[in-house]
Amino acid sequence: MLITKNELDEFGTLADQFIINSDHESLAALVERFTKHDFEFPHPIYEAHYLYCLGNCYSELYRYRSTEWYSDDLMNAIIFYRKALHTIPKTDWKGHEKNIEAYNNLRSMVETNLASCLSSQGRVLCCIPHYDKAISIDNNPVAILAKADNELFLGQSLYDNGHSEYHFLMAYELINRGMENINELYPDQRIPLEEGGRLFNFKKWFEGTFEISSFKYFKEYNEYFKEYNE
Repeated sequence: MLITKNELDEFGTLADQFIINSDHESLAALVERFTKHDFEFPHPIYEAHYLYCLGNCYSELYRYRSTEWYSDDLMNAIIFYRKALHTIPKTDWKGHEKNIEAYNNLRSMVETNLASCLSSQGRVLCCIPHYDKAISIDNNPVAILAKADNELFLGQSLYDNGHSEYHFLMAYELINRGMENINELYPDQRIPLEEGGRLFNFKKWFEGTFEISSFKYFKEYNEYFKEYNE
């Protein structure tokens, strides 16, 4: 069954509308209606965007219907994000500049959301390469803040002070990077970075607790490790 671009646009618009309005009943019905069919698509980028939207729908339903890591909604979100990544056309330097930009923008968003879903499953190490990929593509500020939260969680979860402090340092550096790009975030996305926000408070605590110079050995070790492996 061939799905047209107009039908895809309608699906995306409705999905966004239901997510924004927290209309989870309508969102669940929309997903059920579309996942009943095996569609053919005019172009792989349309299919990838459709799969990305489905991932977003299931991610929202997971937040509403269950907070358990083994939630079917969360698993479906991860599956559709992975399918979207597989479907996005590979960038070709000979391709049109607008096409390359579209592929990279979508890949960055999918990588970010996939990483956040993996983190929600407790896969707090598996998600890091996906955050890093998104950040490397377009300095994605959402990925920067989400990775900062993930690093902060890792730091708070470890009993070894050395490892905890390393993850705290990573979170601190990401928060500073996020603040440099705060104007690229929507107002509600800026809240953790603003005064009183959780990342703002952590940054203040970190600066009052540690001397940045005391972390020099982490950087020296990383530089040595990188040089050794090259």
